Amino acid sequence: MRVFAIGDLHLPSARNKDMDRFGWNGHPAPLARAWDDMVGPDDLVLLVGDLSWATRQAEALDDLRWIDERPGKKVLLKGNHDYWWPSSRKKLEELLAPYPSIVGFLHNGSAFRHGPYVFAGVRGWTAPEAPGLPGEDPEMRMEDPRPDLVERDAGRLERSVEEAERLADPASIRIACMHFPPVYAGPKTTRFTPIVERFAPVICVYGHLHGPGIPAGFVGELRGVRYRLVSCDAADFRPVLVHEGPSPEST
Repeated sequence: MRVFAIGDLHLPSARNKDMDRFGWNGHPAPLARAWDDMVGPDDLVLLVGDLSWATRQAEALDDLRWIDERPGKKVLLKGNHDYWWPSSRKKLEELLAPYPSIVGFLHNGSAFRHGPYVFAGVRGWTAPEAPGLPGEDPEMRMEDPRPDLVERDAGRLERSVEEAERLADPASIRIACMHFPPVYAGPKTTRFTPIVERFAPVICVYGHLHGPGIPAGFVGELRGVRYRLVSCDAADFRPVLVHEGPSPEST
């Protein structure tokens, strides 16, 4: 069993919003080809937000179907552009029920276990430590820092980690995820960094950064945690293999 991660699919939704102006020519066809070639039916794919340009649930249905049709089992995390994402866990479960390959999600401080893996994560927000990047496209730039949202989602990450610890056993493999970066290049730590460190995951994956913003993300190891940026263009439109472990049946 392998775990892959990819973020920022920015699927077109019923609004037919393409990504050509960002240089993502033909998207999402190249991503689909790479995904279908790389991922097996028993693999797990962690999707770290900005899945669809939909603003309403009905607009996201074709994109959820596209995700469901790709190989592997999927775990979803909300991004800042996922306006279609329901506000309650119950409504989210109902929306995702027709798509059987979507086996779980992280929502407002929840955690998820699949086989030997335990996932903790939260959307996050642009922290005050984030560098400014003038000239970015307004739709794809880093959001302005919001200390209130940073603090709110830090609390949600704390709860997610606590729930993940309750789900874990001594053999569990911990993976952390966020949509926004928990660490910036430098490295510059944020309010989220020590929470991730206390969880002690084998890797922490995140997305959100594109184009000129990609170098602003920290990639590498910091205080025992390995960080990896997996937004679509940073990952060359290919799911990123982040861990390979035993099958769920063996645990």
